[in-house]
Amino acid sequence: MYRHLVRLHPRLLVYARPPPPWSSEKTALTWPAPFFFVQTYRSRIPHHESAVRCSPGAVSAPKLRELLLSSDPKTRQALSQDSKRIWGLIRPHRRSYLLGFGSLAFSNFTSVLAPLFLAVSIDLAQANATQTAAENPTVFRAIGLHIDQFTLLSAIAVFLALHLASGLFQYQMIMRFAVPSHEIGQTLRNSLVERLLALSQPFYDRAKTGDLMSRVTTDVNAARMLLGPGVMVGLDTFLMMNLVVAMLMALSWKLTLVAIIPLPLIGVITNRLSHAEYGRFHSVQRDIAALTERVRASFVGMRIIQGYAREDFDRARFRDHSQTHLEKNLDLAKVKALFEPTLDLMLGASTILIIIFGGFQVVEGTLSLGTFVAFLFLITFLSGPMIGLGWAISLMQRGRASLHRIDELLEQPVEIEDPAEPISSEGPGTLVIRGLTFDYPVPLEVGAEAVVGRAHTLHDVELTVPAGETLGIVGPVGSGKSTLASLIVRLYDPPPGCIFVDGVDVREMSLGALRSRVGLAPQETFLFSDTIQHNLGLANQGDANTNVDDIRRFARLAELDDEVEALEAGYQTILGERGITLSGGQRQRLAIARAIAADPDILILDDCLSAVDAKTEVAILSNLREVFEGRTGIIISHRVAAVRSCDRIAVLEHGTRVGLGSHEELLATNDFYATIARQQLGGEEPEDGGLDHGA
Repeated sequence: MYRHLVRLHPRLLVYARPPPPWSSEKTALTWPAPFFFVQTYRSRIPHHESAVRCSPGAVSAPKLRELLLSSDPKTRQALSQDSKRIWGLIRPHRRSYLLGFGSLAFSNFTSVLAPLFLAVSIDLAQANATQTAAENPTVFRAIGLHIDQFTLLSAIAVFLALHLASGLFQYQMIMRFAVPSHEIGQTLRNSLVERLLALSQPFYDRAKTGDLMSRVTTDVNAARMLLGPGVMVGLDTFLMMNLVVAMLMALSWKLTLVAIIPLPLIGVITNRLSHAEYGRFHSVQRDIAALTERVRASFVGMRIIQGYAREDFDRARFRDHSQTHLEKNLDLAKVKALFEPTLDLMLGASTILIIIFGGFQVVEGTLSLGTFVAFLFLITFLSGPMIGLGWAISLMQRGRASLHRIDELLEQPVEIEDPAEPISSEGPGTLVIRGLTFDYPVPLEVGAEAVVGRAHTLHDVELTVPAGETLGIVGPVGSGKSTLASLIVRLYDPPPGCIFVDGVDVREMSLGALRSRVGLAPQETFLFSDTIQHNLGLANQGDANTNVDDIRRFARLAELDDEVEALEAGYQTILGERGITLSGGQRQRLAIARAIAADPDILILDDCLSAVDAKTEVAILSNLREVFEGRTGIIISHRVAAVRSCDRIAVLEHGTRVGLGSHEELLATNDFYATIARQQLGGEEPEDGGLDHGA
């Protein structure tokens, strides 16, 4: 046994030592691939069906070198960028990875020692075969080998010790790779959420919810497996193949050369299959995002679908999406299914060559029986790495595709952000708008190329709202009222030098400071699936535990308190998705109460009374006199009744201000306003309880 180890040792230094991960050599890079089911494969893998489905490995160094030296500059650039990206994520956890690699190396080394020990034992037994059975209590007469009890027990003890050591190292290896994999996944997920929170409204106008959900969940999971346990499988594949080849060369270099004759075909086959899988998996990921968006839209719009009896139509549309998804997955599965049979075929051909040529050498006496048996055992050890190589290349493409989708989102520019040196704005809350012209950019999908083209919305709008004044903004649908409100709070970025709060350009204020001074109750009310108290307190600096008395006071101002108290759980009532359990009017009033709770200097109510009955509207407008006392108020509506008692009213048409004055002044001087007032109000007079500050 020691003779074999002495012969093997120099070659171990050459074949078994992998280059460090920070090496600048091209062949030092090892590309990992996704994986979650942690199982050391070796020769046992073929018996584990679950492992076959889940475990991957890594691209071998020669294969990677071939790719890196490819004449295709795009291939070289992509691999170089991917390697930097992967190393950037692994680097904070390099200590854990190095310890895991050390455990992996010891585990592999103890595993491959067993066949060598077996070879020495067989050769020793064969050397003692001339002794009689009386001299040797333990006799393997069936195969003509004789070995005494002490040697047999020693062999058993060594085998057990080797397997025990291998198991201990495997456990340490798994833990060292598993922990950072989950930490990397958490880091990626947190980074995505932080980026999504930083991105502004224009991004969400073009992004699809299903696609974003897919990137944060499915793609992060694939990337986590690529950068975590996948690294373990990749290193395991690389190291085990080198160890086994080194052992084979030490036993018989001639037989080793015969055994590797079929192996060059693997590079050609896997190269073509990996390229085919990359494109297919990227297509599948996009289709998953589309399918998720389709399901989300159906759930959110279920009332409309059922209300218009469109179940059959929606069902058919979903089946079409599902069928497309199935076809793409089957196409991907066909490519994946070719890896393992191809590698098994190559390994089988190698084994046949070993049996033929090795058998002749044993018969001729140029190769010992023990060496031949050990050679066959070591060849079976290649089955795991060979299969792992297929998984590695296959799942590496998945991880790369997912990382590209993740980076695509992380690299989205933040269109609206704090200035480098924000200016604080202090004052009573005067709002000035000068020459405001704004166009919406054409919505694009995430990752799409930019195109030239805009939709005109506002043109040369001039407004001044002194502190403490209430301004009404009225106009037909599509006249730019809600756009103006969104620009004031910078949900969209206005041109510089157009909107000022107490003399400071809103673009020069920090977003936090601006939105704490200017509160907006948007036209589209969104409520979280949580308690009413949480939804109301959320606006108060995100404090979900706002005092209940304050919550009730805000609700009373919005004429909502009595209705909430009538509910069985009161303010602890859990709302349905997007507040679906409340009526449209109740949702609007809750949004008004939430905006009041924020206590801003300038309060903007964007068409928040459209779903409220006339009596409740009058009561709310009366309550708003208390709210607007000492603060600047803006009430936006397409209904004259909601704004007629404001101090002044601005009239918008086609994005342009066409009138400004009190209700009475506009009736007398503005034909457009007078027309819509007559259409909506007829000859009725303003009801008591309006926002008449002169009363």
